[in-house]
Amino acid sequence: MPSFDPVSYALAKRALRRALSHANRHAVGGADEIPDNALTRAKIKDLLPITRADLEYPTEDVSLAYLLAIDKAKQARHEGVGVYHGVFTVDSLADKAVKKYMRDYGQIVMRASAFDDADFYMASLHSPSSTADFKLQKRIAGSYTNLASESVDINQYYVYLVAGQCVGSTLKGFREDLTTAKISATDTDLASGKYGAAQTYTYTQVVVMAELIAPLSPSPPTKTIIEAELTGSGTLEDPYRPALAQQLDSHPVYGNIDKLAVTWGAFDHKHEHPTMLIMITGDNPYQAGAIDKQKEHASKKGLKVLSPPRDYFEAIEQYRKLKADYPHWLAGKDNYVYQALGHEALELFQVADFYYGELLEHKTHYQQLKRVPDWEMDRTLNRWRDRLQRVDVLHEERDKHVKKLTEVLKKGW
Repeated sequence: MPSFDPVSYALAKRALRRALSHANRHAVGGADEIPDNALTRAKIKDLLPITRADLEYPTEDVSLAYLLAIDKAKQARHEGVGVYHGVFTVDSLADKAVKKYMRDYGQIVMRASAFDDADFYMASLHSPSSTADFKLQKRIAGSYTNLASESVDINQYYVYLVAGQCVGSTLKGFREDLTTAKISATDTDLASGKYGAAQTYTYTQVVVMAELIAPLSPSPPTKTIIEAELTGSGTLEDPYRPALAQQLDSHPVYGNIDKLAVTWGAFDHKHEHPTMLIMITGDNPYQAGAIDKQKEHASKKGLKVLSPPRDYFEAIEQYRKLKADYPHWLAGKDNYVYQALGHEALELFQVADFYYGELLEHKTHYQQLKRVPDWEMDRTLNRWRDRLQRVDVLHEERDKHVKKLTEVLKKGW
């Protein structure tokens, strides 16, 4: 009698369930309610052999060291783009966070397109940046853009607990306090990719202690919204960034400090556009009133200065008026509402819009999301839908967004 591996049987059984139509699965409330006696040996044998690529593995609460051990992470060096001694997931993932104890010149890399010469998002610590030492950046086609920075000067000799994450079109950076993001931005260039960590001038052993975790929440609310001219050449040393007012001064510990630096995040910026719309969420740590100075600076240049929206509907109206001046925005109204207001429920709205648009509607980054393993995409979408169903505000909008995710799950990807 031929032997039959029970592990392979269980995996084949799961694959068979997934292969059934999404319509049938969700007609019974989203559960895979299939009787065991329907799974005949003949049907299961049709699915064999199961390859390593078919196997599910943990993608949250797991260290990069463990993923290296099971061949689901890889070491890489990126000297050409300023990232050294990195460890990154082999598979592309969509919505994830990475946390790591990190010192100066450390990086968390998110949604990298490849191991070499990649496009990616990055959360990093960089002490030479005057009062902007914690930042979110992107690298697209060889050009770097600052997407957000915290008005802070780090100590180059300290070690900090840092996390970076992507959820839908929202990027966040956490430092020390992992309950509320320090910096947040919206960007639509990368929908999925490899996650990992890197450290310049150190050993890989330090990097592998980073952990892949579930996304964190929430975001800080916006204090004001301004338009800024663009500066920079797009290199790692001189990235594209908003040309904000500065007041440099000397400091006995941190060297040069900027008394007009503020904490800010960009909204769906493309460097081809001459200005950047930024949402300011924090004042200067050394001299209060920097936000007002930045507003004055923008006003004198004839650029936009907006008060933060007071509620969901005012934020939508703001977005609709701004869209005419920013026709390149792929991010929708719910992306804008979430970055402006920061409420956790609004994050779920933007996630639903993101997946509906990318998988069913405009499909701008459809091929990027197709690289995510099927089982990972399935549990990601079900997680967001389950959370949406528990939202207890804006019921009409909640139901619309639940319907969008249900349709994605029904039609597949």
